[in-house]
Amino acid sequence: MREHWALRPLSPHFLPSTKFLTNPPCTSCAAFKNQVCPPGWSKSWDKGMEECSYTVTLGENNILMSGCSQTCWREVEEKACCPGYWGSECYECPGGASKPCNGHGTCLDGIGQNGTCVCEEGFGGFACQECKDGNSFGPDCKSVCDCVHGVCKNGPQGDGSCLCFAGYTGPRCDQEAPGCKALACPKNSQCVGADTKVPSCKCLPGYRLQGSQCQAQDPCSSFSCSPFASCSALDDGDFECKCKPGYHGDGKFCQPLDPCTSNYGGCPSDTTQCRYVEPGKSSCTCKPGLIRISFNISDGCMPATAPCRHFFCDSSATCKVDEQGKARCVCDEGEIGDGHSCYGHFIRELERLNNRRPNLRKLTTALSMLGKGCGEILSKSGPFTVLVPSFSPPEILLLLSMKESLSRSVCKLHIIPGQHLIKDLLASPLTSKTLWTLAGESLTFTSSKYLWPKTEKGEVFFLQTTPKPTQPKYPFNVSLQKSIGKILASMDVFNRFETILENCGLPSILEGPGPFTVFAPSNDAVDSLRDGRLIYLFTEVSGLGSTHLCFYTLSLQLTVDKLISLKQIQTMANQVVLTNITEEGRIFLGSPGIPLKSVDIVASNGIIHLLDGILLPPSILPILPHRCNEDQYKIVMGTCVDCQAQNTSVCPPNSQELVSAVLWG
Repeated sequence: MREHWALRPLSPHFLPSTKFLTNPPCTSCAAFKNQVCPPGWSKSWDKGMEECSYTVTLGENNILMSGCSQTCWREVEEKACCPGYWGSECYECPGGASKPCNGHGTCLDGIGQNGTCVCEEGFGGFACQECKDGNSFGPDCKSVCDCVHGVCKNGPQGDGSCLCFAGYTGPRCDQEAPGCKALACPKNSQCVGADTKVPSCKCLPGYRLQGSQCQAQDPCSSFSCSPFASCSALDDGDFECKCKPGYHGDGKFCQPLDPCTSNYGGCPSDTTQCRYVEPGKSSCTCKPGLIRISFNISDGCMPATAPCRHFFCDSSATCKVDEQGKARCVCDEGEIGDGHSCYGHFIRELERLNNRRPNLRKLTTALSMLGKGCGEILSKSGPFTVLVPSFSPPEILLLLSMKESLSRSVCKLHIIPGQHLIKDLLASPLTSKTLWTLAGESLTFTSSKYLWPKTEKGEVFFLQTTPKPTQPKYPFNVSLQKSIGKILASMDVFNRFETILENCGLPSILEGPGPFTVFAPSNDAVDSLRDGRLIYLFTEVSGLGSTHLCFYTLSLQLTVDKLISLKQIQTMANQVVLTNITEEGRIFLGSPGIPLKSVDIVASNGIIHLLDGILLPPSILPILPHRCNEDQYKIVMGTCVDCQAQNTSVCPPNSQELVSAVLWG
């Protein structure tokens, strides 16, 4: 009797509790400590902060910001089948779990798999129990049967021996048996004992002798089919096995069908779950927190609104239910959040803080100053760190009387390029840190005496005392009536640069309608080229004057807040100048880096920025003279005189006395 294996449903096995880690969406490092983990997750204090980046849209620019993300964890028990079992009910693989696919293939096992055997080369059958070629035999199915007039014992368990048809004999059934011819064996029989003196006829397997004929018997009585299959006898004495409904296979091996492993059982995968019921049957249910859209579950499910009734979000955020039916705090487009609150641009955040305790209506004056002078900058550019001053009454009166241009200058003293956290600025009372404001002035933080955070949202700090930056060395006034050319000609700080322009006959370019942005070197910067390079440039290089001016000029108006968001700029001379913002907020142009000394000098046709150095076009650097002067000395003899009258000896022309040496003749 043929050996069978039976399908035995196995109770699902659960892996030991597994700890999973995840990170909420990246947010500002200032909001990191308030960041909330997703529902069901806890903060991992041993892992702490993870560095990340996020994108914000400021005006027309998408800016990649450095941020932080909380590490969250939870322990999960996962339902899983042991090796050799498959499906939601963990059925054995074909061939048995101890030797899946009869050792001749790979079973697709696991909770989400269907138990299919992928047979090795040369093997076939639902459980890889046969040789793919019916004329092969042996453990590796590589031997070939050579029976001429007979049936070969094939397959992995076969030995290749031949069962000869009636009238033939021999190992290969290729020899005629004279004694068998005389017997005239009936159909479906064979001659046995042909090599003896008494041969006889014997019915083939599956047939039995009834009278003088071999009649087909019931082949299904040998139980050759799977217990989950039905057997049918064929006219030729063979049989056919067909798997029962809900099962699939070749009839000899039948596996239960799990609809959830194929097309998710017809359930909408985004809002429903497929549940195995029995072989060939499954059902669809809504995911937790979701309800049916209609009576027909195939239409999917929709979020229920109930979870938000018990989930608290800050007024700056909106509670929404996600696809898993869990409530989440969602921010408006262009804002970032910490899972509970949302944060917009600086002016919007200051307005929110001004309407809440403990800063209720205490920020009105600061809002007026920042909004009037830098409202567009703080809503469309960045990233920045803003120092929000608390004004005393006299300062309030002065502020209210400020013109817009003066407000712009004052507010830039309170804006630092980049993101700087309070813990980094005041890491230790014994150390100090210097940062550079958007106005080009430096601020030194030494202790919490000068900077005290009453609250912290984004990178907004509230000051008990107004910062006192050093006074600008060059107090420029906005002059919307003067062109760039007239401003350069009228201010002492640009004397050297203006002289260069006049020698080249170029000031008229800067009298044009513009708009222009000019990076003008200071007098000290021009003087630094008086080593011969400046004279060489304007006497030896043809047409350099216009090229040099164009190298300092852009054909657009580029204020400092827009400049810091660019990696490079292209001048009117078609030269690329790199920009670099240090961690301290200082702005450098070109390579190796020329610092901006003063910024945003407004003219009627553009902007002037003062450089604390001089930029040279990269295209002319190779032709500059590279001098390496070296002093050489030679000892020569003076006139020879009597040793008693040594003082009367005279040195040759263009030489001087070497006091430390006396030569004796």
